[in-house]
Formats: sequence, C-alpha cells, structure tokens
Amino acid sequence: TGAAWANYAWGTYWSWDPKETWSLIVWFIYAAFLHARITRGWVGKRAAILSIVGFAATIFCYLGVNLVLSGLHSYGGR
Repeated sequence: TGAAWANYAWGTYWSWDPKETWSLIVWFIYAAFLHARITRGWVGKRAAILSIVGFAATIFCYLGVNLVLSGLHSYGGR
C-alpha cells in the first residue's frame, strides 16, 4: 500500500529513497532467513546470526536512516 500511496502522492512507485531502500533490505534479509529455515533446515547458530542481522537492519532502518541519512523520510543527515 505504501507504493500505491507514493504513486498517488509523488507520481512514482519507487524513488530509491534511503528509507525505502533499507526497508527493502530488511525484507530481503528476513526472506533469506525464512528461505534458509524452510528449505535448508537452518537451526541453531546460523539461524540466530541471520536473525540478529535482520534485527540490526530493522533497527538501522527505523532509527539510523532517520537520523543519519538524508532523504524524503529523514529528519537528520545532510
């Protein structure tokens, strides 16, 4: 729904804004996590490390992008 709203508001579905890009990265990490768990049977340490990487990316997308990078969804940066 965010892409549909962006198309309505700004005339484009995707603008490569840092927040959009990092949210896509988070989706890819968790998709890789689910894929590894289901098809490869990853359990234990490998699955935990990938889950921690996904959580760190989520925290960076939520806080880091807003405070460090500049873009449409940012409050800090240059």
